[in-house]
Amino acid sequence: MKRIVYFILFVFFASSCFRNSDVEKSQNHSTNIIDVKELVKEIVIDTPLIGGWARPFIVNDYLLISDSQSEEKLISIFDKDNFSYLMGIGDAGEGPNEITNMGVIVPDEVHHRFFVPDYGKLKVLSYSVDSILKNPFYRPEVKGDMKELQFPDRFVYVNDTFCIARSIMVGESKYFQQSLVRWNMLTGEMDLLVEGHPKIERKRSQFAVSLEHNLIVDCYAHHDLMTIHDLDGNLKYNIYGPYWDDKTSNDMVYYDAVVICKDKIVAAYAGGRNWSDEGFPNCFQVYDFNGNYIKTLDIGRKICNFCYDQKLNRLIMVLDNEIQFAYLNLDGLID
Repeated sequence: MKRIVYFILFVFFASSCFRNSDVEKSQNHSTNIIDVKELVKEIVIDTPLIGGWARPFIVNDYLLISDSQSEEKLISIFDKDNFSYLMGIGDAGEGPNEITNMGVIVPDEVHHRFFVPDYGKLKVLSYSVDSILKNPFYRPEVKGDMKELQFPDRFVYVNDTFCIARSIMVGESKYFQQSLVRWNMLTGEMDLLVEGHPKIERKRSQFAVSLEHNLIVDCYAHHDLMTIHDLDGNLKYNIYGPYWDDKTSNDMVYYDAVVICKDKIVAAYAGGRNWSDEGFPNCFQVYDFNGNYIKTLDIGRKICNFCYDQKLNRLIMVLDNEIQFAYLNLDGLID
């Protein structure tokens, strides 16, 4: 009888270890580096003047560039095909139709609109792209309220009652806490979705979501770690890079923003000292959905921010370089 019990326990633990080995992956992400610097094409934007705090976003047929430090309009709208300037929107200020402290724009391409969090007023504003272009006196709609002690500093919109958000919680801990949550924009209610790696005390990360592929990718800023979950928050893979450790430190910068490009994961990567030129990403790492490293696209320039244009299959980048705005066509590059 004891032998049978021991055998069952052995099978259980062995199968657990096997499943764990499938989840835990170590990847050397410097084995297949492709120099694509000459493929980066400049986007010439003469008007309006946009500063170094710029962030690009795609909303349907338009490229939006936000500049939270702008002395004019905070959001500039361009034709994404030829990059011609169409108009600007969003005035800085504390007035009823002004933005006090602009957060990161959230596209909702299904409804031809985008959301702008205002952390000064703790409001989420909704802008209709079609109405903006037709009506010079357009005013945004207040879509929801945010709470002061726990709020979404980035989110992906699914519907009014379901957004996947990066939550910031301010509390008694010496570190503010960051996690991925399900957020109801109408009620403000948040439910934990992805807490983070159990060995990391202070999580700082960027994430991407694919509703089509039932996928959440979470990339850590100060740890050489990428995690992949399903939309219910279930862990699929921990992908450890060669510089992985669990120290509580922000001395190093590893991953920055991440996007889903068709059937690939594309993440900006630095791997250098924070507060220096090395702390800027200068390449994109490419993975499949099973967490297997494929290649690195070496841009050869410091990447400040970027977004993905799915229709034209290209990355739109803001660079800290003699070229401020540029794009990289991904056709044939990440297959």
